Amino acid sequence: MESLKRFFSLFIKHGAPLGLFILLPLLVALFLGYSLINLEAEKHISLLAGKIENGLIDIESEIAPESFLLKVGRGAWFTLKNNRYDIEKFWKYYRDLCAFLNFEPDLYLFDENGNLATPKEFNLKSRFIAAKLWETIDSDYSKISERSIKMRKQFKSFLGNEFKLSNFLDSRDRILPVRVKSKPGYVYWMNFSKNLKEGLLLVFWEKPSVEFRLKQIVKRYNSTFDDGFIINRKGDFESFSEEENKNVANYKDIYRNMLVVDKDSNYIDSNGTLWKTLKINGLQIFAGLKSKVGKFENYHACFILFVLFLSITAVSVYAWVEKQKKFYLSIKTKLVGLFLIAVFTPVMGFSYLGYKYISDMKDNLYSFAWNQGRDLLLNIDRELGRSGNVFRDDFRKLVKDFLKYDESEEVRENIAKNLESYELAVIERRKTSDGSLIKAVINTVISEGMTEVTDAFSKCCIDSMLNTNLMDKVDPVLGSVMTSPECGMTSFWSKPDNVQDFIFGSFEFYLYWAFAESTKYGQEYFFILRTTDKVLREHLRKRILECKTNAKEKDYIIVACNNKNNEWFPNKSLSGRLKSFSKRVVYMNRPIESEITIDSKSYLLLGLNSRQIRGYSFYALYPYEKISNELVKVVSVIVAGIIFFVFMALAIGNILSETFLYPVTRLGDGVRAIKDRNSEFRIEPLQNDEFGDLAENFNKMIGDLKEMELAKYIQESLLPRSIPKMNGYELCFSNRMASAVGGDYFDTMLLDDDHLCIIIGDVSGHGVASALVMAIAKAVLYHGFKETRDLLVLLQDLNLVINTYFSKPPVKKMITLFATIIELSTGKAVYTDAGHNFPMHITLEGKITELAMTGLPIGIMKKMRKQHTDEYFIERGDTVVFYTDGIVEVTNKTDEQYGYQRFKEHLSTLSKKSAEMTLKSLFASYDKWLSGSDPDDDVTCVVLKRLNS
Repeated sequence: MESLKRFFSLFIKHGAPLGLFILLPLLVALFLGYSLINLEAEKHISLLAGKIENGLIDIESEIAPESFLLKVGRGAWFTLKNNRYDIEKFWKYYRDLCAFLNFEPDLYLFDENGNLATPKEFNLKSRFIAAKLWETIDSDYSKISERSIKMRKQFKSFLGNEFKLSNFLDSRDRILPVRVKSKPGYVYWMNFSKNLKEGLLLVFWEKPSVEFRLKQIVKRYNSTFDDGFIINRKGDFESFSEEENKNVANYKDIYRNMLVVDKDSNYIDSNGTLWKTLKINGLQIFAGLKSKVGKFENYHACFILFVLFLSITAVSVYAWVEKQKKFYLSIKTKLVGLFLIAVFTPVMGFSYLGYKYISDMKDNLYSFAWNQGRDLLLNIDRELGRSGNVFRDDFRKLVKDFLKYDESEEVRENIAKNLESYELAVIERRKTSDGSLIKAVINTVISEGMTEVTDAFSKCCIDSMLNTNLMDKVDPVLGSVMTSPECGMTSFWSKPDNVQDFIFGSFEFYLYWAFAESTKYGQEYFFILRTTDKVLREHLRKRILECKTNAKEKDYIIVACNNKNNEWFPNKSLSGRLKSFSKRVVYMNRPIESEITIDSKSYLLLGLNSRQIRGYSFYALYPYEKISNELVKVVSVIVAGIIFFVFMALAIGNILSETFLYPVTRLGDGVRAIKDRNSEFRIEPLQNDEFGDLAENFNKMIGDLKEMELAKYIQESLLPRSIPKMNGYELCFSNRMASAVGGDYFDTMLLDDDHLCIIIGDVSGHGVASALVMAIAKAVLYHGFKETRDLLVLLQDLNLVINTYFSKPPVKKMITLFATIIELSTGKAVYTDAGHNFPMHITLEGKITELAMTGLPIGIMKKMRKQHTDEYFIERGDTVVFYTDGIVEVTNKTDEQYGYQRFKEHLSTLSKKSAEMTLKSLFASYDKWLSGSDPDDDVTCVVLKRLNS
């Protein structure tokens, strides 16, 4: 039970401070640091997964036949540009291209004059039709229109019934899908901007297999990923790299693990590599990047070891401080240190929460910037989608002008210019009575195949507004399609004098129809189709430029891209930087968010396809600097808050330490006052608490110090004050008390002119009780010498008094005593010893003899037994040293006693010194050994020396 209490006491003494001020903060630091590393690991994995996903999307977007063959076509154009005067090199390229595709495409080269320059060795399907088709590229509108009508059947026989010349002319540096005899084909053409006649026409009569396309694409992306493989339709595993598939077993494990992966994350981490997968046309692609998650595990291990090291160090330092009892550290330092440790825990928590808050705020600012950018782009898109009515007055004017078409040359020229610029597709003037044409101007290139559609559309509009039945004469199939709700055109019939969007083939039009009055036919119907590209481009450019002056929009850099011809505006310089991102936006057909660095500046990037305008995509760039500035402000506030909290905590800790330590400091001053015997010192009780009570009690205690001082003065008055005058002898003495009063006693008395009595004693203990016993001994001996000089009788009387009054607790005292009477003329001396230290008799030559005698201390027994006297002689030059045990039992800082041996060796060196020098040397050696520490016992020393003469 006792051992359990002791253990519990030690646990409370050491466990509480260790747990509260060392282990708890370190455990909190361990938890928060571990969580912080996990957060960074999650961010790293998320970033890596996004990078892999973007790479897979790029592969998926490029695997489409149009994308794949576009790169082949551009490769051929690049070869032509660099080797257009070296037919042999181009012929070699063509053979390599056929071997690469495993089929023979048609490759038509045209020189600076527009003449076909393809060598006769090339196996081409139709040199004639290809040359005629190429002639349309650099022709004016009239020739193109004429050739379109003249060569329509030949073009369709060459490139399929779905071929339209307008689509072909609009497909520069793009892939135009065609279908020949139910088989898909693709056309690519490109020419020099300075000489439109010189260029290349490439016709792919087949499309490469998806497996072939995928293999070629992943070769280009081999450096993008650290590892990757494909599972083909047969279930075989094929590595991205051209090396042998040495990791098939590992690939199979990855495939099996991916089957059970969480659909939300859609990735796995296998052997330090992060994997994601994508299915394309029956193929499955796996791509991986080194995740380096192991470094975060190393961070975890290092952090745990660091915290463990701190724990062991802190506990070791605590144990060392506890062991080093003399290790001094002020209470104020301890309080402030403990307060800092106590503050350290919430500071860690605040820092972690601040980090989380900043991270969440960063995400929120990202979301806000992206959402605001998305709203801005959608607003622009909606405005453009409704932009047709902005030009309604232009259409109205065109109707009025068309009424004067036959009479006005100026009107005919303006309409002709619109036709040549491909802005005007169709303008018709019809009778409302039967829907027959009065006048029609048609761009035959653009509106190829639209005659029946416009005729049916016009009659449907007239029927809808005038309740006629002209649609009865329209082809039933076409009429049912146009009037069905699924077609989505029913709203057109009831909205005259409005500009609406209309898509036909690869072109997007503005459609306008209205009624007008004429003098010749009365009410007439007008129908107009205009292409949107040029109109939209200008309107879009103006709208984007307006963003720079709008307060809510000026922070964003807005750019648009016409995906048909890869035209970027208003900032063309960004096209190269946004190329890959734009490809993903167009392919995925949904808003995509990302980050990008342009000219060492970071931006948040948002891209989306237009919902109102086919073939356009919009991009908004938001400077990261603005988000960074907001984050810096928040970080500054959080850091300032933590610093302020720590500063306030230190200030409060200092104030509290002063509050608690000031009384303790004053008590320390009081203790020093007691040590210095300053009985006038007082502590002013400033606090009404335990410290105030302690101050009052201390003042009462120090008030009693005067009584102690009086006791000291009384004791000093009982000791010899002057040295007896003796011829032929020197006598010196000194007495130091360990406290205000002590128990050492000595006396030197001339009994007559020739006899000197020296008595030295030591009452057990020191302090007031010992001083009182010493005073009684002084009185007994003083009166005893008046009656006798017999030392034995004196000691017997003293023993009786001490034993009678001080032999029982609580005051149990005894006295060691040495007494001698010296005949000065002869040097003969008699002495007796009652358990006291043996005095040292030192001859002039330095020989030391102890005045040894065995005897019991005074007061132990009622009667002293076997007490006797003995004699010694003090020759000329001899010295006798009388002392108490305090001088030999003094200890230094390592608790080592001075000892009798050192005392005797030191005395042997003082044989020729005077009594005064001997006494000073003894106390100098005593002080040096004490080294400033407080003595544990009283010290008394008496030195008697007989002179040589």
